[in-house]
Order: sequence, then C-alpha cells, then structure tokens
Amino acid sequence: MLNCRSTAQNRERWLTKPVASAKLHSWLIERGSLTLRLKNQFQGFSVNPQRQLRKKCFVGDTSVLNMPIRMNSLIREVTLNNNGQALVFAHSVIPFNSLVGTWRNLGKLGNRSLGTALFANPLVTRTPITFKKLGLNHPLYQLAVQHQYYPPKFLWARRSVFKLKSAKILVTEVFLPNLLRCI
Repeated sequence: MLNCRSTAQNRERWLTKPVASAKLHSWLIERGSLTLRLKNQFQGFSVNPQRQLRKKCFVGDTSVLNMPIRMNSLIREVTLNNNGQALVFAHSVIPFNSLVGTWRNLGKLGNRSLGTALFANPLVTRTPITFKKLGLNHPLYQLAVQHQYYPPKFLWARRSVFKLKSAKILVTEVFLPNLLRCI
C-alpha cells in the first residue's frame, strides 16, 4: 500500500535550479527580499491581499513543513503589484504553532509585506530555494491565474521555508506574465 505523503512528494518534485527559466532566472534565484527588489524596480509597487483563511494546506506543503496532513494553518495569499498589475502571486503557509513570539502578529499584516517582516529580523534563516514549472492542473497555478485573461501554459514558482527558532513559514511565489512584460 502506498503512503499518501510519499506519493504526493513524488508528484511534487521541486528543482534545485530553475532550468531554462530565461528572463526570469535572476528573479527566481534572488536570495534577498523579492519585495525589496520589486519596490526598487517599480515605483507603483503595492501588496494586494487576496485571501487569508484557516484551512488545511496542500499535501506537498505539509511535507515541506514536516507537519501532520490534517493540521490547519493560516494561509495567506497576496499579489505583489506594479500600478495595480499583478506581477507575483504569493502563497504563505503559517502553522498556528508558528504564530508566537516575534511572529504572533503575522496574521494581521493586511496590505503589508510578509517578506519585509521576515527579512527585517536577522535571526530568521531561510532554507535553500526550490523551483517548479507549475502546469495547468497545479492548485497554485489555478489560484495564481484567477484574474489573468490569457493564462500561459505554465508559470514558474519558487518556494522556501523561513525559520525562527522552532517556528516555520513556507512561502511560495508564483511569477506572473506581467512581470516578464515589465522587465
């Protein structure tokens, strides 16, 4: 009998390098704050909250965070915009046991950037970034293209886990076609 978690991990293979990512390559491998880079590149930068809710996260996310499949987390989804155009769709998974201490107010960010809060604390560490071309059937692809008139065949995404002591946050950023048009 197959283990549900290992089956999900096999379907959810993420790459250690963004192979053939062309113009997005430097954006995908950015180790610093993506928010800061977007702010520096685009004068009309803003964060637009899409939704924030308490729910079970995707099975692939639970395996990265090493948490039980049935455990609820705070899911935060925003778009990072330039003059109202969505450039990046960000999906964050914050296990409730991570909303303590310094991170206790992360559920109240509104239109403020999670990245700014994470990179402001020198004690926060980040796991290596992994990459994936999301296809039409991937749930994050479907969430990211909800407001796209002509969605592409795939979207590049990257993800990593931010840690502070025993607290963890998984951040996945999906790069939208508007970013390519603007750079």
